[in-house]
Amino acid sequence: MKLAIIVGSSRPCGASARVVALVRHHLGEEAKVDEIWLKDYRIEYCDADNACSMKDCSISDDVAQLVARIDRADALLYVPVMHAYGLNSRFQAFLERVGYGFMRPRQRPMRDKLAAIAVVGRRYGHTAVFSQVVLNVLLNKMILIGAGFPPCFQTQLVHDPEAEEALRETLDRLIEHYRRLNASWRPQGRAPKVIRPIQFSKG
Repeated sequence: MKLAIIVGSSRPCGASARVVALVRHHLGEEAKVDEIWLKDYRIEYCDADNACSMKDCSISDDVAQLVARIDRADALLYVPVMHAYGLNSRFQAFLERVGYGFMRPRQRPMRDKLAAIAVVGRRYGHTAVFSQVVLNVLLNKMILIGAGFPPCFQTQLVHDPEAEEALRETLDRLIEHYRRLNASWRPQGRAPKVIRPIQFSKG
C-alpha cells in the first residue's frame, strides 16, 4: 500500500513530526509512506471565480503538483493542525483548492481511495477539525477508515498514549481494508463504478 501523509504543520520538529514517525514505525514494511508537508508548497487561496467547474483551477501555484503526488497514493492520512479552535489556514486552503479546483472538474478521481485523519492541537477543538476533514473526505467520495476513537493528539503532551493507540488501530484498519479491497474489488487493478456521479445544479 502506498500511503500519503498530508501534514499541515509548519514546524518540522513538532508534534506532527512525532505523529509521522509513529506512523512509519508502526507500519514498517506494510506500506510505502510518502510525507507531504504542505509548508513546502505554495498554496494560494481560492478566488471563488467558479471557472473550475469544468476545468482545472487556473491559479498559478503548486497545487497541481500536490494533486499529482496525492493521486499516486492508495490511501491518505490527513494530519491537520488546530489553530484558534479550527483548521489551520494552510490546510484549509489546501482542502478548498484541491477539492474545489481540481477534484470537482475531474469528477472526483479520489473516489474509493482510503482515507484516515489524525488531528494535532492543544485543546478543545480537535473534534471540530476532525469533522471538517471528514466532510471533505466524503465530498471526494473516498472511503473513511476509523477505529472507534479519532486520533487527536494534544501538543502539550510529550506522549499521548490514548491518541497513539487510536492511531495504531486506525493504521491497522487501513491495511486491513486495503487488503480486502484489493482481494475482492480490484482483481484487474481497477475499482468498479457502483453508482453514477451525482450532478448538482450550479447556483
